[in-house]
Amino acid sequence: MAGLFSRPDCFRPFRVPLVVAAIFFTAAFSFSAPVFCGNEEYSEEAAVFEAARKFLDAEVRGDHRAVYDCLAPSSYYVRKNSYEQYLSQALASEDRLVDYTIVGITYVEDNENRDKWPSVEKFAQVVVDLVFLHVPTQQRSEINIGFIFMKEDGKWFKS
Repeated sequence: MAGLFSRPDCFRPFRVPLVVAAIFFTAAFSFSAPVFCGNEEYSEEAAVFEAARKFLDAEVRGDHRAVYDCLAPSSYYVRKNSYEQYLSQALASEDRLVDYTIVGITYVEDNENRDKWPSVEKFAQVVVDLVFLHVPTQQRSEINIGFIFMKEDGKWFKS
C-alpha cells in the first residue's frame, strides 16, 4: 500500500509546501490559542506585563513624569505626594535604574478586601531582576524584587 507522498505522479511537487503550511498553521494557532479562546487569565497577565514594562522602561529612561503616571492613583504614595514632591525625591536620589529583566508574574488575584481598597479591582505581583547604578561611585548592584501592581478602573498601575 503506497502512502500519500509516495505517488510520484501528482503529489510530489506539493510535498514541501504542504509540510511547511502544516507547520506554520500548527505553530500560529498554538501560540495564539489563549487569545482566540478568550482566556481571561492570559490577557490579564499580558496587561500586567505591559504595565510593568511601561513603568520600568520609564525608570530606565529617567522619564519622571511617565514613572509618576504609572503609579496607582489610590496608592498611599500618590495620595501623600504630589508629582513635584516625587520629582524632588527622584532627582535627589544617587541611584538610577539602568537595566531590568522581568522574571515573571507570580499571581493575579481579585481584590478580596474592598473595604480597605475600594477602587482596586485586582492585585498582581511582578518579579523583576533590577540593575542599579550608584552615580557617585559608578558601582552597579543587582537585586531581585517583587513589585505589586493594582488594577483600577480597568487599568494596571504600580502600587
